[in-house]
Amino acid sequence: MWPRLRGGRSHALELLAETGMRVGELKHLTWPDIAADGPHPVVHVRPKDGWKPKTGDIRAIPLSPRAVELLGSLPRHSKWVFTAKPRRSDPQGQRQISERRLLLHLKRLLGRIGLPGHLHTFRHAFISHAASEGVPEAVIRSWVGHVSAEIIRLYMHIADRASQGWMQRLHGQDGGNGKPKPPAKPSDSPKRKGKQDGKGGG
Repeated sequence: MWPRLRGGRSHALELLAETGMRVGELKHLTWPDIAADGPHPVVHVRPKDGWKPKTGDIRAIPLSPRAVELLGSLPRHSKWVFTAKPRRSDPQGQRQISERRLLLHLKRLLGRIGLPGHLHTFRHAFISHAASEGVPEAVIRSWVGHVSAEIIRLYMHIADRASQGWMQRLHGQDGGNGKPKPPAKPSDSPKRKGKQDGKGGG
């Protein structure tokens, strides 16, 4: 589904893309939250001491084969799934991953190819992809937890426009060029005042 990246921070970005989790939820993942064995692997999003998911979204997200693969490739030297790099005060690297450093890592990757983006982009991309593949809204919500009705309406509308375009093509109503009419392009995700990179709404 997504291009493969290398390295611990890149694995963290890839899991955001594969699950639609918020970055704070990823930061607080512990190994007991991962149930990757068996026919129905899932990751559990649930409270920890001193932290709980936004709006109390306790849920289990099914894991894709790629998500299972990348989680299986990570070392288990800490209770946290994603950890910061070792340093003098933490030579084993057992601290939680830093949201700020993860954002900086993403900015460096995007800078190489001249694209904008922030950590919350992965969540919106996941919702958009699921909607375009015909996943029902109720199922999407069960995966991603609370998300504003505005965002859901936006992506379900885009998916519906694309579906109509393909139906027109099927019945020869595509204007003779063999391609469906593209959906109207949204003006980026709904903007939210006061939100900083990596901490978007939803």
